[in-house]
Amino acid sequence: MQFDVKDPVVKGRKSENPERLSWGVIEFQVTDLDRTIAFWTRALGLALRFQDEQRAELGTQEKTLFVFHSGATQTVKPHHTGMYHVAIGMPDQAEFSRLLARLITLRIPVAPTDHLLSKSLYIVDPEGLEIELTFETPERLGRFGDLSRGLNLIDAAGNDHSGRAPLDVEAELAFAQGANIEAPLSNTAYLAHMHFKVPDIETSTQWYEGIGFTRGLCVESWGFADMSANETYTHRLAMNIWAGVNRPPAPKDMARLTQYTLHVHEPSIFENEHGLTPSDVGLTGVDPTGTDILLMPAFSS
Repeated sequence: MQFDVKDPVVKGRKSENPERLSWGVIEFQVTDLDRTIAFWTRALGLALRFQDEQRAELGTQEKTLFVFHSGATQTVKPHHTGMYHVAIGMPDQAEFSRLLARLITLRIPVAPTDHLLSKSLYIVDPEGLEIELTFETPERLGRFGDLSRGLNLIDAAGNDHSGRAPLDVEAELAFAQGANIEAPLSNTAYLAHMHFKVPDIETSTQWYEGIGFTRGLCVESWGFADMSANETYTHRLAMNIWAGVNRPPAPKDMARLTQYTLHVHEPSIFENEHGLTPSDVGLTGVDPTGTDILLMPAFSS
């Protein structure tokens, strides 16, 4: 099985077409709400926008990105479907580098990774929830290489790239010189993508295709697939079977992703209910990982 890459030669641009879907609020269940708030605000500079005994809303100064609920009795265990990681998009190189400097200063373990299409920083919170900070750099990709033997990218200069190389930390930190690393997260930070552990690649891809995502590429030998939100290759949804095929959803008492919202920018997506249930705010249902989903219209009727 090999998915088509819609735009195999990326010409240093983002899509000229609007994206059909964008990520809304992401919700989690955790074992220790106060500990979670402390980590996400300290590590990332997120603002605490609301808190009571049962829930907390975190985001930028202007909008909520995440809602955390109390109620879990065990932290994340790996061998279940659900979230692999959530990615927060950085608006520019300076903000990406500032967050890297912040994490290093705070002595928070971080994995700086060069995916060529993006630069990424991976951290894990005390619950075991994995977070990616990403700066999208599509102009650095020339084309996809031979994917039959694994992930292979060719950069804009024609050089092979693994897509998983370590970043040059010293070079990245040069862009953060003089920055205030204690400043809050930029108001232009956004939810860039979600990466899921799914029970099966093909059936899961079909399901997400049904609600408006577009097939991007599949690295069958790696157990990985990627999808965009329009016809040009953009990284908006990824999935893998690295926990095993047909693994069960995470137990209800585990720290986990419990619900996410997708803002729908194309009215035609609502012409078919996709097996979801109409509600006062949109379409609701359960995705292939066992996670609740809300499709919410974000267009003028």
